[in-house]
Formats: sequence, C-alpha cells, structure tokens
Amino acid sequence: MSPSPSSVPELLTVEQFAKRFHVGRSTVFTWIASNKMIQGIHYFKIGKTVRIPWSIELLASLSAACVETEVSPVRPGKNRQIINLDY
Repeated sequence: MSPSPSSVPELLTVEQFAKRFHVGRSTVFTWIASNKMIQGIHYFKIGKTVRIPWSIELLASLSAACVETEVSPVRPGKNRQIINLDY
C-alpha cells in the first residue's frame, strides 16, 4: 500500500525553503550550523545535497526555536557599542 500524496512531505532545496520561510539562504545554513535545524529531523543530507521536508510539524518546531532564541541587535566588539532599543 503506497502512502497518499498528502501524507508525503514535499522535499525542498535550501533555496526553495528560504524563499517559502521568507529568510535568506545563508540564514538556513546558519540554523543548520547552530543546530536549530537538526539533521534527520528538520533536514536530510544526501552527499552534499540538503533537502528539507516541508510540513506543518517542521514549521511549528522551527517557529518555536526562533521564539526561544533572542538575538542581540549588535554584537559588542572593538569599536562597537550595544544599541539599547528599550528607551
């Protein structure tokens, strides 16, 4: 018995996923490198090729991960000051 077409998620390239999720391609690779996207759960690698299954579960888990992580507006460093957006 073969699965119904609606139960099989669509496999997207990084570019297609970035476009649908309204983020940049480099953001997707940053999420992969920082383990916000976990191999075998959020994406699959076949050789050097990355495929991302497009599903409601994926969107929910990535949205939850984005809410949990708060990013500083500017990283402190040499000649950089933190911008206070709470004024």
